[in-house]
Amino acid sequence: MKNKIIVLLAVLAAFAVPAVAADKAQVESHYNSYAVAAKAVIDMTLTKKVDAAAVEKLVDTMLPHAIWMAREYAKARPEGTKFITLYIENLDNIRKLSFKEIESEWHDMGIFSKPGHEVGFDVKAEENEHFTDPAHAMIQPFMVLKAAQAYAADHKDADLKSMKEEMEESLEQAGKEELVLLK
Repeated sequence: MKNKIIVLLAVLAAFAVPAVAADKAQVESHYNSYAVAAKAVIDMTLTKKVDAAAVEKLVDTMLPHAIWMAREYAKARPEGTKFITLYIENLDNIRKLSFKEIESEWHDMGIFSKPGHEVGFDVKAEENEHFTDPAHAMIQPFMVLKAAQAYAADHKDADLKSMKEEMEESLEQAGKEELVLLK
């Protein structure tokens, strides 16, 4: 009888504690590393001293942290695993796209209106909007890189503005993702 009670208590304890909880120190470390790189890009835009090669290195610094946080987010919100995994699996292809292609297909989620990209929920429904935070934290740095490359080539203020806005938005979304993971 005593063993049955212990087993029952263990089962109840398993349900009382979240099945997946990200390590707070790891979450903060990944977010902070992402944020430092993102803020360095934002600083470039503020000084108008954009070095596209440096931006690319910063994007490459952000990406592993964004991927880690996205995977943890998928563990915490398993109904979004297929959606988040689709982004992770396509990052190499997304990187090769133009700013406009990334924006229309992956940022604005046009890709999900195409056959073979179903994820089990309406990606544009308000209640599912939170899944775009980890997705955008991965792809918006590529948009920033494309804008930085364009700015380096022609010094148009519109490209500089795009860099700043996309990086600020990405940083905000990574922050929202961090808050979910720290709950």
